[in-house]
Amino acid sequence: MTLPPASSQSVDAGSGKTLARLSVVISCYNYGRFLSCAIDSVLNEGVAAEVIVVDDCSSDNSRDIMRSYGDRIIPVFQEHNQGQAAAFNAGWSISAGDLIYFLDADDFVLPGGLKHALELHEPGVALHHFRMRYADEAGALSGVHPPMQVPLAAGDISRQLREQGRYTTNVTSGLIFARDALEKVMPVDAATFRISAEGFLVSTVPMYGPTRAHDHQLAAYRLHTAQNWKAQTDFGARARKGINHDFDRYAAIRAHAAKLGLPVSGNLGDADLEHLNDRLISLSFAPDQHPIPGDSVRKVVRLAKAVKVDGASGNANAVRKIWWTVVGILPGAPRRQLLRWRMDAKTRPAWLSAAGRFLRIRLGVVVR
Repeated sequence: MTLPPASSQSVDAGSGKTLARLSVVISCYNYGRFLSCAIDSVLNEGVAAEVIVVDDCSSDNSRDIMRSYGDRIIPVFQEHNQGQAAAFNAGWSISAGDLIYFLDADDFVLPGGLKHALELHEPGVALHHFRMRYADEAGALSGVHPPMQVPLAAGDISRQLREQGRYTTNVTSGLIFARDALEKVMPVDAATFRISAEGFLVSTVPMYGPTRAHDHQLAAYRLHTAQNWKAQTDFGARARKGINHDFDRYAAIRAHAAKLGLPVSGNLGDADLEHLNDRLISLSFAPDQHPIPGDSVRKVVRLAKAVKVDGASGNANAVRKIWWTVVGILPGAPRRQLLRWRMDAKTRPAWLSAAGRFLRIRLGVVVR
């Protein structure tokens, strides 16, 4: 489905506002069982959007599914498997929209999600962050990601990015980018960001324009056993993957900050709570394979307790410091058990799940 010319952009009937033209880039690798749901969820929105589907050399029926849509989509067939960044690049290179939405093939747009997102867009905004709903393999919806108690970053977050290396955002299918901002950072380095390519985009785009945060739920974040990252049960390996991905993101932040003549903190990871959490997990589950020489649990805990979280409530700060104090005091085996409970909800005892619900509902706190 190709976009109409700029002169025939769609107009919102309620407000009379001319809506930005949208390109949706769906990246797929062996997700044939989910692909139709993703494509249909966009086509059913009834908005003027071109739908570009990039198949990264799948070995399942993904390409047959793509062909079945005829000219309702623009198919791109990669000649060999290259990873998510290359799929982003391939779709981006032929897109024509003012706004670009990268949708993972295992996720899907919620009814009315794209139409409302287009209505919310403001000229000059580089990146929109949206909430998502969790979905299971069958598509049944559950909670919200990130939780409503966690504020998404908004405004000019370049300084926070360059001082802490991270801000609160969402995964790929919860993000919409402005073309003029993407033009400053694309293409993504395909070798470095074979997976989690959105990590590069959210680490660089905010240096070229402001962001907007919306509690509007744009899409469903499907949880299933084939996910590259969350499905990994070797917690040490998963943490090391996160640490190394952060190092790549930090390098991208430094490179683009240098282009703009902007300062960057000397050690971004020391003020990045998610990065520090991965370091703690790596040191706890596989210390002999930890990728940072001279690191220690004691050091990580000290750094984490010193982090100042923008917009966090007094309750949230207090609970966070208690959490890090406890994991710092506990010896190896009990600390690993506590971390395991935190990472895998299915293993948590009832009392711990109840405590988590109390913190979320009564105190408005999510432990980070």
